[in-house]
Amino acid sequence: MDAKATPIDRDWWKRRPVYQIYPRSFLDTNGDGVGDLVGITQGLTALKALGAGIVWLSPIFFSPMADNGYDMADYCRIDPRFGTMADFEALLAQAALLDLKIVLDIALNHTSIEHPWFVAAARDPTSPYRDFYHWREKPNNWHSIFGGPAWSQVPDGAYYLHLFDKTQADLNWDNPTVRQHIYEAMRFWLTKGVSGFRLDVVTVISKPAGLPDVADPSPGPLYKALAIGPNLHPWLREMRREVFDHYDCVAIGEGPGLNPVRAAQLVDPADPMLDMIYHFDFVDPPQRANQPWDRVWFKSVFSRWDQAIGPRGWNTCVLGNHDLRRLISRFGDQNVNDGQVAKALAAAYLLQRATPFIYQGDELGLGDTIITSFEDLNDVWAKTTYRLELEVGGTEAQALAKAAAMTRDHARTPYPWTPLGGFTTGTPWLKPTLNKGGVDLATQMADPNSVWSFYRFALKLREADPATWIFGAYEDIAPEHPDVFVFKRGEYGLVSINFGSQPYHLCDLDHNLLEGRRLLAAFGDVEGDQLGPWACCIFGRGN
Repeated sequence: MDAKATPIDRDWWKRRPVYQIYPRSFLDTNGDGVGDLVGITQGLTALKALGAGIVWLSPIFFSPMADNGYDMADYCRIDPRFGTMADFEALLAQAALLDLKIVLDIALNHTSIEHPWFVAAARDPTSPYRDFYHWREKPNNWHSIFGGPAWSQVPDGAYYLHLFDKTQADLNWDNPTVRQHIYEAMRFWLTKGVSGFRLDVVTVISKPAGLPDVADPSPGPLYKALAIGPNLHPWLREMRREVFDHYDCVAIGEGPGLNPVRAAQLVDPADPMLDMIYHFDFVDPPQRANQPWDRVWFKSVFSRWDQAIGPRGWNTCVLGNHDLRRLISRFGDQNVNDGQVAKALAAAYLLQRATPFIYQGDELGLGDTIITSFEDLNDVWAKTTYRLELEVGGTEAQALAKAAAMTRDHARTPYPWTPLGGFTTGTPWLKPTLNKGGVDLATQMADPNSVWSFYRFALKLREADPATWIFGAYEDIAPEHPDVFVFKRGEYGLVSINFGSQPYHLCDLDHNLLEGRRLLAAFGDVEGDQLGPWACCIFGRGN
């Protein structure tokens, strides 16, 4: 290599923020009410303007869409709802022009029961494809993550395993032919030009030998029991050798059920099975007296993951995604403006020592939708929850309330491009979230004080001073404070957020805290070093 040549940046995924697109709901260009690849291509300029560097697409593969694409029926084919392979190649070309990396979401734990492999396996017990899945004559006691038993029956009487919906049959990764088919599909997309994968529920692909009963088969404990099965490490190392080592790409593992210590094993630079782990410790915030959620717990999640992984490996920072209710619904305050809540949460997670993941609409402060009837539900998990509640004697009102409280539809509504919507000229596939006023891209891009503008500021700050805001050491200054989140980044970076209902003075924590630092941004009620409720100050290098 020429000594003057710029070396390849193998760690680009540390520097580039990730923006997650939910394709069905991003932008519809043909009026059928479903987002498409052409719409994503058109929308890339807006993501570049925001400051994104990586665009993660939720599944676009051929699928019956029982679980909106996470039930894949062909790993190497674009679903026609989204467009054609030519449309995808045009998307890649436009992304390259904008210096955006495209990452695909791929489900390796299971396929649709309409995948040709499963169709053959269910039809003929002597088929070689029978061993592509897990079968038993008598089910064990495992429960599906979506509710109900984790086993369903085919006409010949055999039961197949599905940790999720009955339309999603778990693959038998013990079969080396299965693994080679998966690796071949991944190489297909990497050769085409994608820059990596988000590996859906990859930590549960390895099942214990014999699939024994467990002490607690309910979804949460079962997930934790199955995470990092007996062969997960060898298979991920094999995947690294067979696939990732041959491309300049990123491997992002979704890690439900993992704690930071177990996750650190997977992203250890000395044995890098994966590059980053996408964890779920922020899913269910515990309650605290007189507060909707526990601030001390919230801060502890950042610290635990940074201490376990940050000094050597690399973290992700994820508050919202397509499986969770909106940020301001889970972490908000009904007495505070939603926009201010959204900014405070953004300051907390975008400026961590980690790659931040922004879910479509969170950069606008988009809230939950309103569910008034069963017909409003699309989410298969929510529909199962509704049905199970009726089966145990609940009323229709109780069943709907339970489903509405947990449905993933809240995060999947069409993206609001304009005050009038702008997602489609037709009828949207899912009822849009009510625009409370200004919660749309066009309005917020024109407003320097909007949530979108604050997201853009935070992402540009990372880019302008990576030594501080990307790679600088992380330290929580007041981990036990019940309301205040003050953390340092490197030598000069300081973020102070008041999540409480009473004002506080920064100097109450440390009189020297602001020495040598310059105020870079502030919002909310700020006077001197005093922050009012849900106000924030960001300090950086002095002049």
